[in-house]
Amino acid sequence: MSQKIVVSVASCPDYQSPEISSAIKTTLDHLGGLARFVQPGQIVAVKPNLISRKKPEDAATTHPLVVEAVVRLIQEAGGQPFIIDSPGGPSSKGLLNSVYRATGMSGVAERTGCGLGLDTSEVVLNHPGGKAARQIPILKSLAEADVIIGLPKLKTHCMTRYTGAVKLMYGAIPGLKKAEYHFNMQRLETFSQLLIDINTLLKPSLTIMDAVIGMEGDGPTAGTPRKAGLLLTSANPFAMDYLCSGLIGIDPNTLPFIRLAREQGLCPESNQIELMGGPLPKIAPPFKLPGHKHVDFDIPGPLKGLVAKLQPKPIFSPELCLGCGECQLACPADAIKMVDGKPELILESCIRCFCCQELCHHKAVTVHQHWLGRKLLR
Repeated sequence: MSQKIVVSVASCPDYQSPEISSAIKTTLDHLGGLARFVQPGQIVAVKPNLISRKKPEDAATTHPLVVEAVVRLIQEAGGQPFIIDSPGGPSSKGLLNSVYRATGMSGVAERTGCGLGLDTSEVVLNHPGGKAARQIPILKSLAEADVIIGLPKLKTHCMTRYTGAVKLMYGAIPGLKKAEYHFNMQRLETFSQLLIDINTLLKPSLTIMDAVIGMEGDGPTAGTPRKAGLLLTSANPFAMDYLCSGLIGIDPNTLPFIRLAREQGLCPESNQIELMGGPLPKIAPPFKLPGHKHVDFDIPGPLKGLVAKLQPKPIFSPELCLGCGECQLACPADAIKMVDGKPELILESCIRCFCCQELCHHKAVTVHQHWLGRKLLR
């Protein structure tokens, strides 16, 4: 990359409408304004992180006031925005509506008049340049949009350690197809390449990161809210994630999707990123990371069983679990069975994707690892 990639940052200490709108406008000005990305009459897909039926104060989903500010700016530019995502688990109009209501997106639609994506149909797009997948199923309405604007949430993640702009586009894959990819691409390296392929296929035009209040610990849903007080904007999702992972204390060079993207000329080096509106504040102490370590390579011979026992595994809390069975529905490996109305893990079938932990609405699933595993599996 010969030309510098701009990432713009603005302070935004809390979720107040005027401050959010002003901060986003400031970051967009550094990129040439929203008119650089949205032309009058264009259909604009606004893609927040709506991973599950979580309230805004849980800090697991993109805050509705950030989404609303972006929607209004698109409308002012003459674009026609609609909000769309495919949360984890099975997909239907009824389930989507429940997610939109819980996360505050229904309120955004009512206040602004923008659309809500309720069409769960898909199209399979060819991706000749894909390295993990040459054909990828995508939500039809998202694939047909003129412009895609991603609105990720700054969070840690039990599987990938960090989730932001690049992983946001995994929500373009419909419903349980996401679980199928988890099962078929169990190695983090392969899954990371899939995330890259989805981004190079869809080519989101703009990313606006909700880093006002992020999540640390056992993200993406069971962690703890953590204030960062920022909004960031970039046309390059890889540059965005390079800076934001470093912001919360993760060396971006240790993230497989960053390393792979750099090898493919998609992610700039740090000296090729121009930070405007900065500098970034120092967040101290750094965000807490998930409290487990995972080994991502094949273990031969007699050590395989031992290492499997040292790997992290989900634990179901009998006190918090309501026996709803959503973890069983979401498990791509069929590694969960319901016994007397409660989930039990089939350890030898578990692929450590932690979809069960992500999609539990009651934080009844935690990830546990033997102390020796945390020490040895670095």
